[in-house]
Amino acid sequence: MLKRPMPEAAPVLPQGPEPAPVLPRGPEPAPVLPRGQWSREPLLHFLLLGLGLFLLHGWVGRSASAEGGTIVISRGRIEQLSIGFQRMHQRAPDSGELGALIDDAIQEEIYSREAKALGLDRDDTIIRRRLRQKLEFVSQDLTPIAEPTDAELEAYLQAQPQKFRTERRYGLRHVYLDPSVHGSRLVEDAERLLTELRRSGPAADLSGRGEASLLPQKVEQMAASELSRLFGAQFESALPALPLGQWSGPVPSGYGLHLVLLQQRDEERARALAEVRAELRREWIDARHEEANARSYAQLRARYAVSVERPASSDESPGVATGPQP
Repeated sequence: MLKRPMPEAAPVLPQGPEPAPVLPRGPEPAPVLPRGQWSREPLLHFLLLGLGLFLLHGWVGRSASAEGGTIVISRGRIEQLSIGFQRMHQRAPDSGELGALIDDAIQEEIYSREAKALGLDRDDTIIRRRLRQKLEFVSQDLTPIAEPTDAELEAYLQAQPQKFRTERRYGLRHVYLDPSVHGSRLVEDAERLLTELRRSGPAADLSGRGEASLLPQKVEQMAASELSRLFGAQFESALPALPLGQWSGPVPSGYGLHLVLLQQRDEERARALAEVRAELRREWIDARHEEANARSYAQLRARYAVSVERPASSDESPGVATGPQP
């Protein structure tokens, strides 16, 4: 058998040096900002703002949680809640309603403590006024006022008689004439209608005479101040000079002209002690309370040194008032 010749092996060429391994490249160095540009970098502003908010949140959280503790709704407080409910609804609360009142009182106490822990009560005008009012009430409670004697009430009445005088009162009928209806004939029409009314007398039928208005056509026992409010001061000021029981006018007002039948005029007068005792007693006690509050404030004011920095004006130089003042 013929043998197939074996293929010759390829000549082995000499190998060169192996290539060096490629190492991974490290991060490129951050660009260096020129000096002075750090303060204008937005990222820096964001980090500083976040840090400030974090610190503020931590401080507020500690302040708010520091006011925690135990809340006690005493029997007296529950009784107070029940009494308040009875005054409003004219009945006692049932168990569910009382429970809701207690829950609301607990929520109010928690919110009040947390709000004070956050400083929400500081620099609040409404709260400051309420605290001042409560302190004035305390001052009044600590200064009991004795019941006034008749002599004290009489002296108080004589010291300000105008305050306790009766007001002038009127009773009248009137006919109203609208200027927009009568135009240039307003005064002439008023005089003609006045003649007709005088001819008919105090019992004259007013239907169909004059113009309708929102003003009452007849008033009885109306105080001068109320009459002035309805008809205007010009109208009321003319009434003292009008005769009783006779049609008069025309009397002007802010609405137009009026023909008036004055039926009653009670002059103002000084009232006797028996007529105004209750009102006078209330005024007298209030005045004593105001005096007590003034004395209490003077004592508290003397404990403080007060500095008032007044703004400068064109006609006076800025000044500072210091020290206790009366």
